[in-house]
Amino acid sequence: MPNRPRRPSGSRPPHTPGKGQRPLNRRSGPPDAGAPRALGPAQFHGNDDEQKICGFHACLGVFERRPDDIIKVYLTEDRTRHVSALLKWCAANRRAYNVVALENLERLSGSSHHEGIMILTRKPAPLDDLALVQGVRSETLTGPFLYLDGLQNPHNLGALLRTAAHFGVSAILGSYNDLPEVSAATSRVAEGGAEHVPVIPLLRPEETLAELQENGFVVLATSSHQGRSIYKEVLTPKTIFVLGGEHSGVSGDLIQIADRCLLIPGTGHVESLNVSVAGAVLLSELYRQVNSTAPSEKPSKSSGAGSRRPDHSNPRKPTR
Repeated sequence: MPNRPRRPSGSRPPHTPGKGQRPLNRRSGPPDAGAPRALGPAQFHGNDDEQKICGFHACLGVFERRPDDIIKVYLTEDRTRHVSALLKWCAANRRAYNVVALENLERLSGSSHHEGIMILTRKPAPLDDLALVQGVRSETLTGPFLYLDGLQNPHNLGALLRTAAHFGVSAILGSYNDLPEVSAATSRVAEGGAEHVPVIPLLRPEETLAELQENGFVVLATSSHQGRSIYKEVLTPKTIFVLGGEHSGVSGDLIQIADRCLLIPGTGHVESLNVSVAGAVLLSELYRQVNSTAPSEKPSKSSGAGSRRPDHSNPRKPTR
């Protein structure tokens, strides 16, 4: 009789459901010697090249934009009927997927806001100052850009990514020291926007902004109490809006670098707008000006709070 493989020290024995208990993993993709091995929750924190993506539209975005980065899919039974194309692709491309109980998915994802699905994926290749400037010079990155100064809240970053994708922002920029990384919570709030708009941490933010200015970009700092009204400014795609953090606003150094200071006029009854709301107002006005001669009537997938969500039971199969 062949020797049974030894279980690593400290690992749990296989779960055997007792009478009346649901199994933790109810169904998996077809077993395959080449498929990635199952990962326990503790192992999700050991590889800096991997990330967790939670949320229905965020996971669909990964599937549509970069399916080859998918390592493994975890989802609930109820969610399987909405992502049949993803599961078929996983089976055909030797990517493992597990159908798990709701409480197990919450444990694996580290959140109760997973929306019934989580994808373990490789992180996209990072971009930096040099890649940004080269992209501008080659016109692969044409603007506009958002620069975030001191923003810390991952949900605000997610909301800005969603808005940025809607209005066609080329990238979100910020200092390497304080720009939040795109976390699972950020991706979920972005509703797929994180797959369309890269987040670029800059090692030399002031010098890089100056290089962009030399290439024709206008840096517009935003303020709640000084500057020209956004509605009196002539805007072009070669615009960089600088948005301040949740508490301190735009720093004095960046205001000095900026070409002008702008504000969003209002009643003055509140100190300021939430940074993600301010970003939406600014980008909406820029988009209106740039597209005023040829308005688009195509509705957004999520243009209204009461809008009906499309049926994604069979999304477009991605090209490899």
